[in-house]
This record gives sequence, structure tokens and C-alpha cells, in this order.
Amino acid sequence: MTMQNRMMMRVVGSMLTTALLFSGVALAEPPIPTDLTQEEAFLSVLPKVEVPDDVKAIPGAVNEEFRNCEAFWPAGYALARSGPEARALRDIYGLVRVRNVIETRDCTCAGKVANWEDVDIVAAALRDQHEGKRLGWQQTKGIAEEAAKLTTVAETMCGGSF
Repeated sequence: MTMQNRMMMRVVGSMLTTALLFSGVALAEPPIPTDLTQEEAFLSVLPKVEVPDDVKAIPGAVNEEFRNCEAFWPAGYALARSGPEARALRDIYGLVRVRNVIETRDCTCAGKVANWEDVDIVAAALRDQHEGKRLGWQQTKGIAEEAAKLTTVAETMCGGSF
């Protein structure tokens, strides 16, 4: 089984677990979670990334900034540059791609351009949580914050801007 298939299986398994855990709570949740545990629950949709306690630069890493990788961007990302859910989808993709860099230890465009299917899976789970409503920044605020934290780790590993 390929690494991508294993990751997809973990994502789907995590999604199902999360959906079951929140199925009875979704109606009672405020639009913007006031409890940090609720925000953290959205992050559990994706498998956890193991980050070393003492992050160091990858020896010989070749860092390419994501903005310079446009030729490799997935079609979904290009479509998420505008539209009603654009911000939310970009927030999710931000986390997916930074996790990909950390997991693969690849700072090139190949590592920074992640699979858009993972974004679709997370977005679908979040829409289910919010009864099919469009996703906005409120629903992905915790995801964006986690992506920002991990971006710092990735920039340290890669020795340059993400």
C-alpha cells in the first residue's frame, strides 16, 4: 500500500471518528467555538504530524517558496482563489501542504504542493458539522492557526520562507 493510500485511509478513519463524536453536538455549537477543545477537534480530522521537540534545519535542503510553484498548484487550489468558500479552502490547504513538507522533509515544490483531495475530505467533514452550510473563516480559524504554527516549523526545517 502506498504512503498516499495509507494517508487517505487515516484521513477517512479520522473523519468518521470525528463525525461520530460530534454528531450529537453539532446543533448545540456556536458558529465560532468558544472552547479550545472544540477548535482542536477540527484539527483531528487529519492525522497528527510528529514534529521533533528540537526542530533543526534539514542538511542540504533546497527551499522553494510556494508562491514560486504555481505551475504545480492543484486545480482545486487555483479555483479556491475566489468564491464563497475560498478563504476556508485555502486555510485547509495551508495546513495540508505544511504537514506534507514536515512529513516528507521535502522543501521543494514537490513537497509544498500537496494533494487537493485531502482538502475536499476535510471540507466535506466540516460542512457536515455545520449542516451543509458554506464554510467561512470562522469554521477554519483553528485550522489556520495550526497551519501558522507548523509553518514556523517548516520554515526552520527548510531554512527559508514557506
